[in-house]
Amino acid sequence: MLINMQEALIPKFINKDFLYAIVGATQNKNKYGYKVLVDLKDKGFKVVPVNPKYEKVAGVTCYPDLISLEDRPDVVVLIAGEENAKKIIQDCIDSDLNMIWFQPGSEYAEAVKSAKEAGLEVVIGECIMAQTL
Repeated sequence: MLINMQEALIPKFINKDFLYAIVGATQNKNKYGYKVLVDLKDKGFKVVPVNPKYEKVAGVTCYPDLISLEDRPDVVVLIAGEENAKKIIQDCIDSDLNMIWFQPGSEYAEAVKSAKEAGLEVVIGECIMAQTL
């Protein structure tokens, strides 16, 4: 049943009019934080990288955290380590951002639980690049 509910949610998350915050974006071209950002950007999606370590990623202005974004993202794509995931989810809750896509490898139990308990819509275990072909 969970799979069917999630499958029904995925199309709601995919929209070229949406702004996607790629949390955990990186300048390292071998990591998914870079690959996801560039893949979505190349497919015509609006993306904004979020990582306090960088000023720009793939030529796009990078923000240190969700709270400092100029425009409110529709979807937060989480590609972060476990130590950051819970804080990022709390930032989503505090900022009333309610659509979270946990990229494979970033779906930490505590962060997912916090997101669900707060009533956020979540996608888990699916790669957004595969869903935006």
